[in-house]
Amino acid sequence: MSKAKSKPATADQPGFLSFFPLDPAKDGSFKYIRYFYKQDVHRAGIADMVMAKLTPAGHQASRHDLLLPDAASGEYMDLSYLLQRYDAMLPAAERNGYAQFTLTLPSDQPPHVGWEQVRAWVRSYFVRQEQLAALMVLHLPYLAGSSNAAHIHILLPGRRLSMNGFTGQARDVCSDGGCHNAWNAWLSFQKEGGSCGK
Repeated sequence: MSKAKSKPATADQPGFLSFFPLDPAKDGSFKYIRYFYKQDVHRAGIADMVMAKLTPAGHQASRHDLLLPDAASGEYMDLSYLLQRYDAMLPAAERNGYAQFTLTLPSDQPPHVGWEQVRAWVRSYFVRQEQLAALMVLHLPYLAGSSNAAHIHILLPGRRLSMNGFTGQARDVCSDGGCHNAWNAWLSFQKEGGSCGK
């Protein structure tokens, strides 16, 4: 996980994102982090932290995919463009940067199976229902010799994406309540046969 810095900004150094974590599953299988700004001026954007997920500890992420609402303009399929526009258009008064959900994949299942199951849920819940752009990143730590479990990060810029670009704030998702709503949606998805363990 990228370390978010929270020291105050100076005239030549922007304010970095702070973070607040939650673990509604109580076992690390479904984790949430809300990244936010403590100040409203001279802020670093989200692009560097989001892009860092694609190269964990200097290794290439095993897979990633950017999912967009149907109404989003095609130019937003370019992740660099999407992040650049998000950073440029984030109102100074808005404190939320982005939300990150991390789902641990079952160890008794090939990672591509869990990937497709999580992808179906992300498309249904975050992209179609909530109208958010969602970057999914698959990390397979065992490829780098780590004993950590395979997992998927879901990174959600904190504004809805429409045919007009980034529009309304997604405070209902980038919040404690949003975390618990997503957790309940994930549990419902699993009960309805979407799988990915449990």
